[in-house]
Formats: sequence, structure tokens, C-alpha cells
Amino acid sequence: MNQEVINLSLSDMALSYGFILITIILNSLNGINRNRDIIISVLRMTIQLAIAGFILVYIFDSKSLIFTLLMILFMEASAIYNIVRPIKNILPKTIIPVIIFAMVISSLASLLAFVILVIRPEPLYNPQYLIPIAGMIVGNTMSAIALALKAILSSIENQRTKIEGSLMLGAKPYMAMDEINKDAFDLAIMPTLNSMKNMGLISLPGMMTGQILGGIVPTVAIKYQIAVMIAITSAVTIGIFIFLKFSTNKFFNKEIQLIKFESKKEK
Repeated sequence: MNQEVINLSLSDMALSYGFILITIILNSLNGINRNRDIIISVLRMTIQLAIAGFILVYIFDSKSLIFTLLMILFMEASAIYNIVRPIKNILPKTIIPVIIFAMVISSLASLLAFVILVIRPEPLYNPQYLIPIAGMIVGNTMSAIALALKAILSSIENQRTKIEGSLMLGAKPYMAMDEINKDAFDLAIMPTLNSMKNMGLISLPGMMTGQILGGIVPTVAIKYQIAVMIAITSAVTIGIFIFLKFSTNKFFNKEIQLIKFESKKEK
């Protein structure tokens, strides 16, 4: 099937940007004041992807272990920042190390296991494989941990009286937070499970679509997509588990009292 890839010209790209006008018009018709956010998002995406493209071309050509590791480290740092930033004003500072630990361990463990045991590229740190797969694993793990964190903060705010009542009756923090943690785990993992269930029926995943557009035989692209999706699910599950396991006590002080925090939305 390996057909020549259709390269998009500048005029083609200009036409694609025209589609964003539909979004802007519909937002305006519905009285939603999001046009500024839409324009900024498109500009940021364009600039970030353009810069990333030039960097990746250099890294792919150099096949440098150091540059590959730096790129993955940058992904991890950006993911952690994106988890913490929206709720930094209400987040207990002691939870940040837990977030870092959960993100790094889960994503890197799944990435290394997948690369070493499944695809086995030459060399093992081949950036052509390592960086795109790392991006998918880190991105999905970030979203899952962020969902779990927001669910816990919301539940604590809504169920503070119930939690404090359990503590007064002698329950340990992990016992008082047990149902909340279970609900947070379920909420955080559900998008990944829904995505898996709908693949091939409702949607073709981005990785598979990209490979097919690049001329790869669909059956080969499907095998890669299945393997990568399983790695993503593993990373997401491990990340949520580690985060919930080690974050529970961080919401309580030394006297085993629930920490008070005020919910402040990011401006």
C-alpha cells in the first residue's frame, strides 16, 4: 500500500484554518464569549507544534540518547505542571511530590516495558519510536491523574461533614476516604476504557490514522494501535493507583484532621 504521502501546501493549510471560523461563528450565535480563547488556542497549537516539529526533525536525525531523554523529561515536567496549575491555589503542597512520583513511575515503567519487551527498536532509545509513544502515554496518564485529583477535591468539599464524622468515630484517614478514592479511580479510568471500547466502531485513533495517512498498511497500524493502547491503559491504571494510594494522608494534618482549603477557580 505504501503510496506517496500527500503533502499539505501553505494554501491547503490556510484553507484548513478557515474551518475555525465555523467554531467562532457558532460560539457567537450561542452567546458564548469564547472567541478569544479559540483564537489563542489555535495560535498556541500552531506555534507549539511548529517548534516541536523542528525539534523532532533534529532529534530524529541525530538519534541522540541525551536529546531523546531531555524531550521525555520535558513531557513529564509539562504534564505535572498542567495537573497542578489549574488548582494550585487550593492544592496542599505535600501532594505535589505524590503527583510527580505517580506520573513518572507509571508512565516511564509502561514506556520502558513496552519498548523493551514489545517493539524492541534498534537502538532501544530510537527517538522515532520512543518520543511519540511517550507522548501518548504521558498525555493520557496526565489526564487520568488530573481527573482523580479534581474528583477528590470536589468530594472533600461536598462530603467534609461525613469525612469528619467518620474520623470522630475512630476511622483512619484511608477508611474515611475509601469510597471517595474508589469513585475517583472509577471516574479517572473511565475515559480510557470508553476510548478502547469505541475504537474501530466510532473512531479511528490518532496514531492509527496518522500511520495510515503515512502509507502504512492498515493491519500493521492496527497492531501498533492495540499494543500502544494497552500500554496507555496500564500506565493510566498504575498512575491512578499510586496517586490515590499515597495522596490520602496528605489531605490530613498530624492530628488526623481534614485540611481546610478554599476552592478558587483559576482566572
